[in-house]
Amino acid sequence: MLMAALVVGLGMNVTSCKDDDDDNNDERTPEEIAQDPYEKESEAADALYRLVSQLSVCDSLPNNWKTATFEPKAGKVLDASQPRVRTIAVNNAAEAVARYNSLTGKDLPATTITDTYKVEGVGTLQLNVGGAGTIATIDVDVKQMPQLAQLRFVSVADMGENGHFRGEPYYRFGDVVRDSKGCYWVCVRPAYSPNGKEDTHWMSFQLIDKNIKTYTKKGCEPQKYPVDLGVQMEKMQYLAQLMAILANPDGYKTTAGEGNFFFDAAHNYTGLGGLEEKAMPVDSLVRQARLWDQNKVWEKVMPVGFEPNEVQTFKDRFKHGQLCFIYEKGSVMDKDKDKDKLLTIKYTRYIRPDLFFRGDYQVLEKNIDMQKYDFDITQNYTTKGTSIAPNVFPPDAFVVRYKTGYQLSSNWLFNPSATDSIPGVTTVHRFNACQGTQIIKSYTKEQAQPRMIMAKNGLFYKSEADCNADGTAPVALVVYVGDSVETNSEYRRLAMSYTKISNVQWDKDAAKNNVCLENTSDDKSVWEHQNDGVVRTRLLATDGHDHPAAKAARDFKVVDFNPAAYNFSPWFLPTAGQLMKAIKGLGGQANYNQFEGDWTCKISEGLSTELKNAGITTFDVNFNCWTSTEVDQESAVLSTTIEGDILIDSAGKDQQSSVCPFIAF
Repeated sequence: MLMAALVVGLGMNVTSCKDDDDDNNDERTPEEIAQDPYEKESEAADALYRLVSQLSVCDSLPNNWKTATFEPKAGKVLDASQPRVRTIAVNNAAEAVARYNSLTGKDLPATTITDTYKVEGVGTLQLNVGGAGTIATIDVDVKQMPQLAQLRFVSVADMGENGHFRGEPYYRFGDVVRDSKGCYWVCVRPAYSPNGKEDTHWMSFQLIDKNIKTYTKKGCEPQKYPVDLGVQMEKMQYLAQLMAILANPDGYKTTAGEGNFFFDAAHNYTGLGGLEEKAMPVDSLVRQARLWDQNKVWEKVMPVGFEPNEVQTFKDRFKHGQLCFIYEKGSVMDKDKDKDKLLTIKYTRYIRPDLFFRGDYQVLEKNIDMQKYDFDITQNYTTKGTSIAPNVFPPDAFVVRYKTGYQLSSNWLFNPSATDSIPGVTTVHRFNACQGTQIIKSYTKEQAQPRMIMAKNGLFYKSEADCNADGTAPVALVVYVGDSVETNSEYRRLAMSYTKISNVQWDKDAAKNNVCLENTSDDKSVWEHQNDGVVRTRLLATDGHDHPAAKAARDFKVVDFNPAAYNFSPWFLPTAGQLMKAIKGLGGQANYNQFEGDWTCKISEGLSTELKNAGITTFDVNFNCWTSTEVDQESAVLSTTIEGDILIDSAGKDQQSSVCPFIAF
């Protein structure tokens, strides 16, 4: 879990000065202060907001915050006879201490055993690590939360069925929604009930007027600083990790590796936003990153001020050094009564984006003299940084806002499910979206099996109906899964396009062309072992060669489908050996008669019926097509159907036949 340094509190909504404040302004009356929800002047308001924004559903304090009451929402009531005791699942004591730090704004070490936090006008919190049946407890005595007496931290296993609403998340990393204000929010940590994580967490790079406070000093331009950010340090780690994956999926896959996830010195899990590996495996995250590019999601989530043509610039901020997120603002406080004003900004700096997953970051704090420097938080959306003052911030510090799914919802009492969207938001980009009440089952390329369908979204389905219900369309049929089928590559699966290209010659004029490929042979026994169709197609389709069949396969396209986006091979003309693998993969047989020198293949007579019964109704099981296996100057290998048998044999290169583009993955 990502808990070792997640100890910084929330961004506050409280300040001690007002708009249009300058050196000559008189003190405001209590009535004026009471009318501005951002101008809560005391430590009590600051502390209360930090508490209720995490324990209840609150993204700003009401004017009557001193006498208001807030209903606790964090955790679960497991014992009806003790409704004021709520239980929360954690992995270890260090995580419990981190939760306490987040509530109090303290920076206690993970080995802390006990601590007391007290704020006049609010109340006390008492931390005790250990005890009968718990990992830790926090006794709560806060007058604004009379319905909460204790938070009990237990292991996920101790939560039992109460720790689960469903067995899978209903949003995933990188899903994007748009709220009623038109701002885009990215899911940085999904709900995952098997691990006791029942709420979603969202962040946005987009600010609205409500998030920008203006401070005016005499003779200067108005200065703008952020308010109502509501971000916890813990969630910043999630965001940093997610952005690193989305901006550089290949780098992430190299760093994380298939099945190799990061653990800290105590072997506590630290990857994938604090969730278990099975909640979001590496390949799923990489595919999600490619879907972001394919669906132009980057253009939607960028901060105000960036244009779509600056997408790469925006992505580069997450791929190359000195990346900063501003996640918390302090109050604009009197330094010496009315003489000077100081703004405190807290931010995280990630030194090496490729080490996001190991927590290589710094939590920093800067005090900005509002009387000395011009400060405009909206400048963070330019390459000039957030202030003209030298060394105040490293450049390109992005301000982020944070909300839970409950806070983002228009109905804070909604009950999450595996199929329902958050009330009041519009789904913009949803990974593995659910349609209605049915959860459409899709599969990754590692899970793909023969007779599954490769779809435009890079996923695999068992039927065309599932493809269509998931908002995508069939592209190819998986015809083989086995050992590596390509020379010097990671590919081990083959799929055959739904579309075939008719009436194509292998070579326009065989008599005038030399043999183009190595390892050509009229010894048909070697054809079965020629499996480098990608390589052969590339050679045959290069400039200076005129081989229509190879070029037709190379240039084959499916609208809105980019194979490279999913780490698939380009389309290619299969070799004779790959064609045999496809026939065998679909349940057929391929036999070589060394005396006759023939390859004769058979496909089950009922294959078409079997596919249709399985929901694959529009795929044409037809193996009359060219291969990329060359025999000699005048002939290449062609597959034809004669009296129910599929004959794989040499044919004149100027003969016309079909091209069945293949793809490997």
